Parts: sequence; structure tokens; C-alpha cells
Amino acid sequence: MAAEIAGAADWYISNAAGMALEPAFSRLALREKYALSVETVQASELPPEIRGYYNPSFLIERRILYENGNESRRQWIFRDSGGKTRLNAVLIPPLEASAEEDTPDSEEETEDTSQGPPGFIEIYNGDNLMVEEHRLNTDGSDEIINYMYNNKILIRTETRLKIPPSDEEEEITQNLWTDYYRYSRFASIRGINRVYHSDIPMDRVRFPHMVLDVGRPGNFIGPNAAYSSIFLQDVFINRGDRVVYTTDSRGRILTETRYDEADEVIGEIKNTWSEDNKIQSVHWIAGEDDRLLEYEYDDAGDRIEERNYNKGVLERMVRLEGPREVETLYMQGRPVLRAIWEEGRKTSEERIRSRPETTD
Repeated sequence: MAAEIAGAADWYISNAAGMALEPAFSRLALREKYALSVETVQASELPPEIRGYYNPSFLIERRILYENGNESRRQWIFRDSGGKTRLNAVLIPPLEASAEEDTPDSEEETEDTSQGPPGFIEIYNGDNLMVEEHRLNTDGSDEIINYMYNNKILIRTETRLKIPPSDEEEEITQNLWTDYYRYSRFASIRGINRVYHSDIPMDRVRFPHMVLDVGRPGNFIGPNAAYSSIFLQDVFINRGDRVVYTTDSRGRILTETRYDEADEVIGEIKNTWSEDNKIQSVHWIAGEDDRLLEYEYDDAGDRIEERNYNKGVLERMVRLEGPREVETLYMQGRPVLRAIWEEGRKTSEERIRSRPETTD
């Protein structure tokens, strides 16, 4: 549904991240690919997901991001009397149903199975420190992180998962893990000790923000997104009962040591970083299991190549060539198979025959 112009809103030309780039009249902003409306609203307009966090002394700001004239995201900000942000929430509206879906053929099809919009909620105290974070998933589950401080220094976070009720079960809240933060005498973070409390497998591991500039993304740098989903997939599935992280003065993870239930080391990941915060290599060692990932970047800082080694022998290389990804598999150090990928789909594959050695 196209956007309705609200007279009380301030309108801006925006980008995909929802930044107000340039003031504009509403109809002119909506001609752009991205437009943003900003307005002060009443508590009666709050969605149920954040209504319980509202205090009558708060000022409510609503920001709606439009893409090609259609609403794509809503952001809610609570500010106290001193102008400090006390809540920041982003909710993604569900996709609109088609005309055929709006006319169901039976009563069963009219049943609403939606669990609420995905997004996130961040709660702050009067010291501008985040005290609670919610990650709202498309299945209705809520990943909750609570932050504990000592003299404004982050010392512990507790993460739990809330699963909505179903026809068979009531609502479930499962404790996942606790992170303990360790600092040097100069107050720089030295390591993180993660203790797991749950057998529920997680697809990803999110790290809390650093104590400095809490709430601003990008301070705590982990290389998880850089890992090959193929080469180290089993490492993340078998995470162990406890994980200890060490970091450098810039908040970058240097080592990730995993322990079993007997507190014996399962294995360790060692990360190497460049001066401009790019991950250069990821080295996993667990007994005789020795795997190394190396990365290369172009002059613009974009990753263009990944190499996978097993016990020092090259097994796989992926290189970006324009819109294509060229994947080459190796056997005993020799290329044996090459595949071309475009937009995540394999478009061709060929076997590589090594030339026979010749003698003069």
C-alpha cells in the first residue's frame, strides 16, 4: 500500500539504512527510492512489543522508512526529559498479502498464524548504557541479552531465548549462556569467558557491544561472518560447554578456546587481523585437525579471495571476478574441479585435467 502523507511529519530523502540525508516535501521524498518520515506521536500509537517500556515522562519519536513508496521499517525512540535515549526499537512490517490471499477459500485459511514483526529492541539507563536487548525473530521467538555493570564497566551479560506458546506447549524461556568480561589493570578488555547453559543449537553467535560507546555497532569485531560456511561449519555446530575469548586493545577477537564438560580443551581458533581491521586468516587447531582460512582484499577493501588449507595443503579457493565467483577444488595441491557461481547459483562446472609431466 502506498504511503499516506501525514501533515505533522517531517520528511527526508533517505538511504537504505534510514538516515535522514536531505529535508524534502513529502511527495518529493516519496519519489526517491528511500524516504523517511519523522514525527512525535502519542502513547496510544505504540505497538504492543514496546508498550510496556513506556514511561509517561518519555517523548516518543516514530520514524518510518519507505522504499519505492511502500513502508519497509518502523523505528521507535523514547527520550527522557534530559534528551537521553532510553529505548531504540526497529520493527519490520509483514509483507502484504496478495489479492488472492485476501480471499480465502475456507475458514482454516483465515487463521492468523503470525507471531509479530521481526526486529530489535534496545533499552538504556540514565547513563547511556544498554541494559537490555531483544532480537525479535520471524518465528516469534525473542533472544534477550541483559547487561550488568560495575562502575559503568560491563562485567557480565546473560543471554536467554523466549519461545512463544503453541497449541502443544506453553511459552518457554531457555537460558543460553553467560559471558564474563575480564579486563587488564588499564581497563582494556582482556578476555571473555562464555559458559553455555543450554543444548538448543544456535545458528549464530552475537557479541554484545563494548562498554565504550555502548549501543554503537561495530566496536566489538568478530570474524564470524568471514568464516567459510563449508570449511568450518562443523566447528560451530560442536561449540563445546565453555568458550574463552581473548581480544586485543581494539576489541578484536584474537583467540577462541573451546572446552568440553570436563574442562579439557577441545580446540582453538586463532585470528590474524590487518591494521585496518580486516580479517586476514582464521586458524582452527584441534588435535590433528588443522584447518586454515586465508583472505585477500582489493584496493577498495572488498574481499576478493578465500583459500582453504587442510594440514597445510590447499583444498579450495574462491575468487571474485566481477559478478561471478570462481570456486576451484584441489587434490594433493593440484586443481581438479572448477565451478562458476552467479548470484548464489552454480552456472557451470568443469573438471581440470593436470598435464602429464614430460621429459626432454
